[in-house]
Amino acid sequence: MVDAASEPDRQQIFAVTDEEKAAIEAGDLQRYLALLSDDAIFMPQNVHSKTGDELRGWLAEFLERVTIKYHDFAHGETIIRGDLAYHAYTCSWTAVPQSGGQPTWMYFKGVHVLRKQPGGPWKISRSIWNTDPSPGRA
Repeated sequence: MVDAASEPDRQQIFAVTDEEKAAIEAGDLQRYLALLSDDAIFMPQNVHSKTGDELRGWLAEFLERVTIKYHDFAHGETIIRGDLAYHAYTCSWTAVPQSGGQPTWMYFKGVHVLRKQPGGPWKISRSIWNTDPSPGRA
């Protein structure tokens, strides 16, 4: 059951995620970085955590290397406690290499931890994800 008092925050969290998808599809690094808290940490699959300048460089390289098209996205459990929120999701996308080549279809599950900024918007503070087997092949 969703607490009615938290519904506006929940919708703002969904809007941050929708904007994240749009920034990734547009390949717009600055638009994406605007969604992240100053202390953002990304925890990608099979590599060490990314923070600060390393995170920004890693994201820039990713957005320059591939074009992303989302196919499915589903918001999962979303829990809000004060100025922190947990948001689970599943999605699939196609990654097309900028240099040419075959597109790769991938399925993901992930979690965002968002922090509400003082007097302002929700921002992604932690992002953790990994790939999932494709539906029907689990």
